[in-house]
Amino acid sequence: MNDLERKIETLLFYKNEPLSINWLSKKLSISEKDILETIEHMSSFYEGRGIQLITTADSIALVTHRDFASLIQDIKKNKDEKELSKQALETLSIIAYKDGVTKSEIDYIRGVNSVFILRNLLIRGLIEKKANPEDKRSPLYIPTHNFFSFLGIERYSDLPGYNEAKKNLESIQDEFIREKEANL
Repeated sequence: MNDLERKIETLLFYKNEPLSINWLSKKLSISEKDILETIEHMSSFYEGRGIQLITTADSIALVTHRDFASLIQDIKKNKDEKELSKQALETLSIIAYKDGVTKSEIDYIRGVNSVFILRNLLIRGLIEKKANPEDKRSPLYIPTHNFFSFLGIERYSDLPGYNEAKKNLESIQDEFIREKEANL
């Protein structure tokens, strides 16, 4: 492991939360491109270990390895915690494959109000709200690093049928936008 990799690892452990590529770039005075290349190289270091590196479009986190998820779940097990409902899985899938979707878009795709399901997914830490650059009143819902860890995947492209599902959701979103503009 080189010095930059050790610095990134140190910051990940110290902060104990996902870190943005931009933040790492500023703190380490290194370009975002160099940070991303270093992170890519670091991934192989964690293969076969108890922790894994999860990278999203703009952040990175160290999490427990998916092979040991049952060990952690046994420790965390809460009697009141239930499995995700079909509706929650459906909503979570939309959020995962869209990687940034508003509540109104989710409601349009599902055909029902999703407020309670979104609240449940937020409480479980599987999704989070992010500022929407196009409309400050309507936040975007995105998957968290916990979501990736929960599924045992490292990136969006590891989702089953990712490219096809993304295309289908984009066509539904185009339809949603056309209807929204027609109603204005």
